[in-house]
Amino acid sequence: MNSQSESSGHSPEQEPAAIDVKNLSFCWGSQQPTLLFPDLILPQGEHLFLHGPSGTGKSTFLSLLAGMLAPAAGAIKLLGTDIHDLNAGKRDRFRADHMGVIFQQFNLVPYLTAEANVTLPCRLSRRRKAATGEAPATAAQKLLTALAIPQSHWQRKVTQLSIGQQQRIAAARALIGAPEIILADEPTSALDSDNRDRFIQLLLSMAEERNTSVLFVSHDRSLTYHFHHQLELGQVTA
Repeated sequence: MNSQSESSGHSPEQEPAAIDVKNLSFCWGSQQPTLLFPDLILPQGEHLFLHGPSGTGKSTFLSLLAGMLAPAAGAIKLLGTDIHDLNAGKRDRFRADHMGVIFQQFNLVPYLTAEANVTLPCRLSRRRKAATGEAPATAAQKLLTALAIPQSHWQRKVTQLSIGQQQRIAAARALIGAPEIILADEPTSALDSDNRDRFIQLLLSMAEERNTSVLFVSHDRSLTYHFHHQLELGQVTA
């Protein structure tokens, strides 16, 4: 990562960065202070831990990266594409094809089963479906097994499962189809310390297998050691 950080050894000529942010700012309204975000470059396949106290804009930053919010100023390039140069439909397509997002509130579809929630990105993206290399259901089952979701739970509606299990299903949904970028917003908030560390190790090991870049947001600094890089958001406003 490059944000007053060590060099990654990757050459920009070889491949575009997974995430490249410059001069980024955002404001919720004319009466609110403007949030200023640090420049950063995260090479493909590397993992960044983003931390900071409440109110520093961590979730806002992820929403900007995902193209769900528009910045007041600055540029966001993902895999070499400036996502805010795209119209809304193309941004949605880019997100579906190239990004897995683990939301703080999971955003699982309550009337679908665990397996159907995991395979959902493959219904939305031909690219993700093709990348499974097999039937999406088979890929989903492998992910659910790796994340310790019992087979007896695969066909249950997610509302019948524990919060910790829902969190792992959200991670499996983000991972299916090998997206190049995963954005994770406080994804371990409902887990105890043992399950939290196991979850992160599984998430990052699966990401390593797929050369997926992970940007992981949390207020818990004890998780830092799992990641290649770390970056703190402070109270930087204008």
